[in-house]
Amino acid sequence: MIGPKFGTVKSYFKNKPIFREGEPGNVGYLVKKGEVTIYKIIDGEKKILSKLGPGEVFGEMGILTESPRTAFAEASEYSDLVIIDKNTLLDMLKKTPKLIQSITLLLMKRLANTLQMLDHHEEDSPGPRKLLSVCSLLDLMAKANPDVNYHSFSQRAMDIVHMTQAEIDGAVKELIRLNVIEVTGEYEKIKTSGCTIKIPDTLSLQKKIRKIRQALQSH
Repeated sequence: MIGPKFGTVKSYFKNKPIFREGEPGNVGYLVKKGEVTIYKIIDGEKKILSKLGPGEVFGEMGILTESPRTAFAEASEYSDLVIIDKNTLLDMLKKTPKLIQSITLLLMKRLANTLQMLDHHEEDSPGPRKLLSVCSLLDLMAKANPDVNYHSFSQRAMDIVHMTQAEIDGAVKELIRLNVIEVTGEYEKIKTSGCTIKIPDTLSLQKKIRKIRQALQSH
């Protein structure tokens, strides 16, 4: 069955669910009219991650990472949403490099918000959270450029998810041990311009992301 194409508009009344955490992420959405609330349920309470208005995109994480929805989305008011399917989004990204950079930055910021929220509720498991941060950021940056500069990656990880260089290095070493990534050059020397992170198999990385996320959600 052929999925919906870019340009299809679907309307949602106020408080109407758009998708739920854990559901397959087959399409993304562009807010044409109205407002959408993105939230998670933590310890039985609704924690708002963001509110999105006209012109903003959401739900694309599922398309780009091929993973289930990581949060809930509902219409804050009557809203018209443009549906974006996977093929259309990927075609747009290939033709517009700046677009994928913008989406990558947006997803990284959303990831930071989610991890910050988890920091206040899962203080006993910093290891998995940091590893999830590194895996997710690598996956997103690799979509813009398959060869990820170690120094640039480290700077973004420190700026966005507030990891120390030691934490980043530790997570990278663990991913190397698991054969999820490869690093060219002497990766201990972070400022080496030729030091690059390569992801031989993106499916293995995405599988690792799902496994860590499921472990965190089960606590």
